[in-house]
Amino acid sequence: MSLRRLLIHSCTTVTPGQHIGETEYGKPIYKDVVKKNVPCRADLIQQTVTSDTYSTDSITKNMLFLGPDSLFDENTRFKEIRDKQGNVILEGSFVMEDSKPAYGKRRIHHHEITLKKESDSSG
Repeated sequence: MSLRRLLIHSCTTVTPGQHIGETEYGKPIYKDVVKKNVPCRADLIQQTVTSDTYSTDSITKNMLFLGPDSLFDENTRFKEIRDKQGNVILEGSFVMEDSKPAYGKRRIHHHEITLKKESDSSG
C-alpha cells in the first residue's frame, strides 16, 4: 500500500530561525519558514502504564506521521492539523516531544513524531 494514501491529513509546519539568505553586506538573514498543507496523519496512541485491582491507568499521546521527504527539526511547531475536508483534527500548536524515523528495507519509510501541546498565553 502506498504511503501517500495513508497520509490522510494535512498540517502547517513552522520552523523558526532558519537561515534564508544574506544581506548585501554579508550579514545572515533569519526567518521563520512556514510550509502549509504538508501531508501527514494524526493518530491517538494509548499506552497502559499501571494496572491494579481497582483501575488501569493509561496515557494517551498524539502521534503525527510524516512522509520520508518532510523536513523538520526539534524546534519545528506543527499546527492546523486538518483532514482533507478542512475539519480540525488537533486544535492548537504542538511541539515535537520525540521523533523516530521508520525504515523500510533500503531507506527511510516515514517519520513518527510524538506531539506535545504548546502552552498558550493563558498558561
